[in-house]
This record gives sequence, structure tokens and C-alpha cells, in this order.
Amino acid sequence: MKYICNRCGNVTQEQDAIIHYTKGLNGLEILAICQLCLDGYLEKTKVDTDRNDEDSERMKMKRKW
Repeated sequence: MKYICNRCGNVTQEQDAIIHYTKGLNGLEILAICQLCLDGYLEKTKVDTDRNDEDSERMKMKRKW
């Protein structure tokens, strides 16, 4: 089976693609990512996760007013 990378559009074989399931605005999204785009995608998801953790921690802080 062949997959098309969602980031660069390259066609890759099944064993060279990473399938990632995410929950988006339209429900469940399935992303196929080639090995070349994987590092960039992981860095982006790490930054997004860190930002969400920081925002949730900020909301738990007590207000002074």
C-alpha cells in the first residue's frame, strides 16, 4: 500500500510512512507522514503540547483581584 505524506505530498511505501491519529475540529483526522517530515512534525507537536500545558497551568493560578 502507498501513502501520500500530508506535509510534503511525496508518495511513500507503507513501511516508510508513519500514521498518526489526531482529534481535530472535524473529528478524527488521520495523518500520513514520511520519514523526511517526521522530525519537523514531532517538533511542532511538542511545542503545541508544551504550550497547552503552560496555558492549563496558568489557568490554575489564583487571581489577585
